[in-house]
Amino acid sequence: MKIPLWLIGLLFAGYTVWCCYHWHCNVCQCCNGAAAGTTATETNGAPMFAWNAAQPVPDNKFPNWKKTLLGRGGQGDTLVITGYYRNGETDGEKLALARAAAIRDLLAPEIPANRVKLMSKMVDDGLAEGGAPKESADFAWLKMVLKKEDSAIIESDKDVILLFPYNSTEKESDPKVDAYLKELCEKHKASNATFVVIGHTDDVGSDESNLAFGAARAKSVAKILTGNGIAASRITTNSKGEAEPVAPNDTEDGRHQNRRVVITVNR
Repeated sequence: MKIPLWLIGLLFAGYTVWCCYHWHCNVCQCCNGAAAGTTATETNGAPMFAWNAAQPVPDNKFPNWKKTLLGRGGQGDTLVITGYYRNGETDGEKLALARAAAIRDLLAPEIPANRVKLMSKMVDDGLAEGGAPKESADFAWLKMVLKKEDSAIIESDKDVILLFPYNSTEKESDPKVDAYLKELCEKHKASNATFVVIGHTDDVGSDESNLAFGAARAKSVAKILTGNGIAASRITTNSKGEAEPVAPNDTEDGRHQNRRVVITVNR
């Protein structure tokens, strides 16, 4: 059967329109807020910014990039985001900090704002008005370093982690931790939230003694929670001992990170 020329032309026109739409919205992502006149650029998911833009171009690869970036940080480490600006961009330094803040917000809640530091820097990388968006930030991790006798509070998206000094089970002597736990209890006292408190240790000592040590740490924190108005029926304690390290036990810093209590609030 011979296909009429007008039908072939119609099919070709439809295919052309579909190709233009696919390129415009799925490749260059101009439908999702990219600046007009920019050129599509292959990315790895890192945030890309157009000229004078404070918000990055949407990128469906961003979640994987985010996972990789956060995976490079250790427990309690601080992420330094340095936003870039170029000569000629409006409010350059302010714009760079706005770009860094936009990325910080996209990384939440996995890393809270109090573990992110924002900085700015002028660069000359060829980004120009009307050009393709470019990466406009740099990222570096500041390692958390604690003295042997120090404790620490680390917030993540789901949990609160309390780091214990060496050979310590009681937290009553640490005003910083006491004040934090009191505030946590005030926040959830009137709710139906339940608390799971799990103690962890380094690998110094036997498995049995470390299980006991972890249990003692969990119970000492649970005692503070009940003392601040959380009913004991809402608290579950457990110990993992040395079984679930988050850092190598061959350094004091690693052992310190493993001496911890993890509080999970189930809302």
